[in-house]
Amino acid sequence: MRIQDQPAYILHHRAFRDTSQILDVITPEHGRLSLMSRGSRGAKSRLKSILQPFTPLIVGWSGKGEMPSLTSAETQTVKALNLTGKALPSAFYINELLMKLLHKHDVNEDVYFLYESIVRLLSQGHDIEPVLRMFEKQLLELLGFGLNLQVNADTNGPVVADKEYVYYLEHGPVEFTTVHDDSYVTKLSGESLIALDDNNLKTEQSLKDAKRLMRSILHYYLDGKPIKSRELFR
Repeated sequence: MRIQDQPAYILHHRAFRDTSQILDVITPEHGRLSLMSRGSRGAKSRLKSILQPFTPLIVGWSGKGEMPSLTSAETQTVKALNLTGKALPSAFYINELLMKLLHKHDVNEDVYFLYESIVRLLSQGHDIEPVLRMFEKQLLELLGFGLNLQVNADTNGPVVADKEYVYYLEHGPVEFTTVHDDSYVTKLSGESLIALDDNNLKTEQSLKDAKRLMRSILHYYLDGKPIKSRELFR
């Protein structure tokens, strides 16, 4: 099988033997896959500077099995992304989330375009925390794990801004005054739930609440696997 002219981003790369490397890439039409890139780490390889994370690429590959061979790669004809300061470790964080949550060869075009849009937002200097929360929330939605942020899971009534809630995994928010156990993952305000649902995290409290909630939920769906890129923020 030979595939050509596929938009792609590199999520992860690791050395293989002396001059080759294994690339984990995300594409719109083929999902996440691994490619063997032979000789591309060599000093004279023209691909050495091209095959970098967060560079919009057009790639081709051939072969069967779990790891076909990269046959071509070039940068897309767009302005290079500029990830500086906290934007860079944030971009590595979303790469790691995709590596851990996406199954190989599961095609989800919307995930690719979500990734592309978030990396661009990070490169344009937008506030980091709201962008990351938006990515986490929308990624879970696209993978079939969408969050209930609008409705009291016990009463089916709407979440009210001036009330306090607790959040139960795979159930949703419940008004704190009605709770008689401690199996919920976090406590947060109705205002924060509404702000997260609207992608409108502007207050310090809503940002803190949303971060605690998303961290707990991702911990659950990652089966407790640690996120190594979080160490980069230190």
